[in-house]
Amino acid sequence: MTKQNLETHYRTSFIPRAHRIGRITLLIAMVICLLPALYLSFVLGAWPGAGVILTGFLAVLAFVGIIWIVEPISYFPVLGVCGTYMSFLSGNIGNMRMPVVISCQQAVEAETGSRKAEVAAVLGIAVSVLVNLVFLVALVVIGRALIDAMPAPMAVAVKEYTLPALYGAVLVIFLNSATRRNALTGILCGLAIFLSPIPGVLGTAVAGVLAILVCFATNRKTARPAGGQAA
Repeated sequence: MTKQNLETHYRTSFIPRAHRIGRITLLIAMVICLLPALYLSFVLGAWPGAGVILTGFLAVLAFVGIIWIVEPISYFPVLGVCGTYMSFLSGNIGNMRMPVVISCQQAVEAETGSRKAEVAAVLGIAVSVLVNLVFLVALVVIGRALIDAMPAPMAVAVKEYTLPALYGAVLVIFLNSATRRNALTGILCGLAIFLSPIPGVLGTAVAGVLAILVCFATNRKTARPAGGQAA
């Protein structure tokens, strides 16, 4: 197959099929994720009401809504079509999929955006997902066995403090020198909304929007040079 025929096959056959399979798999994953909530709501009669669901959606939107737009646009040039579908299906893109893809592309000396780079991205993501699953299952099984073998007081302590420890680790990551001011701003905005009469779930969305606006304003102000002109 000549290079011209290969390019034609890529554009007329491979890419349309990749989009079709990617959309179907993502749609199936979305339905599967919603099944527990649908079962609880309509089978067991635990429907919370449209207002509560909308409020929760707005709370999530306030924090990660911008990511829904930024991530696909910023990651696509490196991941390619298939890599984008695979990465957003498996998750953990910034911390795992992107480093794996970049390492694979550098190993085969593939130029970003080329067909060779896209093939390297697909293979790298596929292998990283398999390794992820193997290690995750192994750690869960081993961790469960270790907890069962611990004395009762120690096992209780592990179960009670694991989640706070994870939140603490994430907080430390965001409290580095580059984002310390933004992290503290977010904490103060959240505390202010928490102490206000705004309802809890709605307050989460308000706190997120307020933190974003305050961080944007303070960062923009500190980015200006002494003369007052924007950099």
